[in-house]
Amino acid sequence: MIIQNQQGSGGTAEMTLFDSIEPTFIVKMGSKIICKANDAAITRLGKLNPVGKELKKIVHTIPSAGPNITPAYFDGGWYELKQETFLWEGSQHLKIQLKQRDGVPGFDVMQSLKKMIGFLLHRVRSPLTGIQGYAELVKSNTDIVQSSKYLNKINEGIEELFDLLDELDTLQKISLTHVDLNNFSADPKEIVADILTNYSADINQNISYHNKGHNSPLRCNPGDLRRILALLIDNAVEFSPIEEYQVQISRPTANTIKVAHNGNPIPKPISDQLFYPFVTTTARKLGIGLTMALLYAKRYHGSIFVTDNNPFQETSFLLCLPPTGNPKAVSLIK
Repeated sequence: MIIQNQQGSGGTAEMTLFDSIEPTFIVKMGSKIICKANDAAITRLGKLNPVGKELKKIVHTIPSAGPNITPAYFDGGWYELKQETFLWEGSQHLKIQLKQRDGVPGFDVMQSLKKMIGFLLHRVRSPLTGIQGYAELVKSNTDIVQSSKYLNKINEGIEELFDLLDELDTLQKISLTHVDLNNFSADPKEIVADILTNYSADINQNISYHNKGHNSPLRCNPGDLRRILALLIDNAVEFSPIEEYQVQISRPTANTIKVAHNGNPIPKPISDQLFYPFVTTTARKLGIGLTMALLYAKRYHGSIFVTDNNPFQETSFLLCLPPTGNPKAVSLIK
């Protein structure tokens, strides 16, 4: 394939080429000397300018690996090398592009998966160990009353396992398909009021809602908005201090909802991966609540941000939904 480019630098085709997030080089035919490299390539080289160097000094390839694949090693990672004939500054060159391998998880993803598996093993093994222990006690006990207590403990352990499975099932069933925002409308004030009915009077008296003059409905399915806010409010209540705690829910703008509490700040090891599943400091929780809230928000082109994490002020989460208009429009970003 021959790609034609306008003479000189700054041509439209060249600009499109070098907007790529994948490391890309233009090299001379024959000598394979690098004539140009995009920002993605230069950034990975630690700002070292590769222009004028042989491609093989920068990118290590495995030739003849297969009929349709050329493995390439660059900046500590493996890619698939793709090349095309490229007409640049009046003569033919090669465009060399290093593409991420489809279907192969990266190192960070593999590390995350390993942590998830270890977390799940711990969460499942803990109640099973208890069940096994009480079952042994039932076998060796002749006291019917005491055996009945052991059986109750076994039943509690089984229920805990089913609760874990139910949470995982809910996470797995969340659709990742974007929805048409114009088809939905939800009143956050009504939804918050409904959520708070699930809490005791003692907890309710420390939770407040202020719309700050924003009374318009949000473009979100009421059921999904309820799920998002319930998860955020539950998180705030759980991590608020036992005494003198305050949970404040507000609408800073027409398309945002803030949930804040005056509890301890989120520890940095947790805050760095807060929206990943299975990240928690609570022994009997799966740590998927914020993950689920974020997934629900993404269906509506929304997101959730940690806007404060200050021991002297508050810890707050901000649900952001697109303003009226095209949710993908660049003009929405002020």
